[in-house]
Amino acid sequence: MVSRSNFAVQFCQRRNLAPERFVEEALAHALYPHAHILYAILVWLHPDFGAADVDFINGVGRLSRLQDFWGEAEEFAHHPRNFGFLRQRLRIRVSARRLRRVMKKTLSVTTTEGAWPSVASWPTSDRTAVENVDAGTP
Repeated sequence: MVSRSNFAVQFCQRRNLAPERFVEEALAHALYPHAHILYAILVWLHPDFGAADVDFINGVGRLSRLQDFWGEAEEFAHHPRNFGFLRQRLRIRVSARRLRRVMKKTLSVTTTEGAWPSVASWPTSDRTAVENVDAGTP
């Protein structure tokens, strides 16, 4: 059995990162691709520009189940610092969908108690039997 650790812990373990690098690395994965350079400049000029993003990433980092993600995303959408032309129209911010994708990939690697392992992890003979049943052959 693998313990159910949170997203931040698993993210850092998979990438061999120190835990204090979680926000910075998750932010790099979750920013819209066109936003990276301008985001860095804006945070340098106005350090509170990224407050909503950091709060969102920290909140998601505490989760251990993908099902809880959209609750955090809803809070992010209504965060008092998540407003303005740059963030809303030009999308110089974190993408909830990109962050969810990273979370899904990270959490899906771990099989937790009560969850079925993927068919890919089964021995080849068992996998072939399942594939034959799905194909309708004995």
